[in-house]
Amino acid sequence: MLGGVLCVLAAFLHNLEPIGCIGLECETRAMRTSTGFVPLAASAASLLILVGVAGMTLLARRSGQYLKLANAGLITAAVGFILLFTGALIQTAFFAGDFPGMPYFVIPGLLAIIAGLLMIGVFILLSGVLPRWLGIFFVVSTVALLAANEQTPAVLLAIPFGLAMVAAGYYMWAGAAAVQPPLPEAAG
Repeated sequence: MLGGVLCVLAAFLHNLEPIGCIGLECETRAMRTSTGFVPLAASAASLLILVGVAGMTLLARRSGQYLKLANAGLITAAVGFILLFTGALIQTAFFAGDFPGMPYFVIPGLLAIIAGLLMIGVFILLSGVLPRWLGIFFVVSTVALLAANEQTPAVLLAIPFGLAMVAAGYYMWAGAAAVQPPLPEAAG
């Protein structure tokens, strides 16, 4: 739940900063940067969201259903987070915040995170360990992350995903998981 709350807060606060640049605009206008609480909140949110996804994977273990899908989602999202953190570490340690190779970490990292989160959303839908409406919300809000951009007000598209994580965390914390019968598994 805390990861989702921090995601929502970081997106909202980041949007209050001056608009940055995208692509060729960066030759004439500076990129939006954050200092202080926003990057700390975003980093903490990322780690806590990964912990939440691991919790959903544990639900898969307990339910005995769609375990491969949940594990694949967790591993894929974790690889994406590792790519992002590695790029950020290289940028901070060696390039004073202007690492020209950063897109080679950010683009595959974000795509891996989104693919992993989509797998977890499909797991929620199919297994019934969390309410199906939450699975739908999780999938739709994850797809919205494809259009999110921290340089523009599109950063606000991360808020629905944060809310989905809050709801998932609540259901896991309150012990409300496994409230619905699973959908029948496809043969194969």
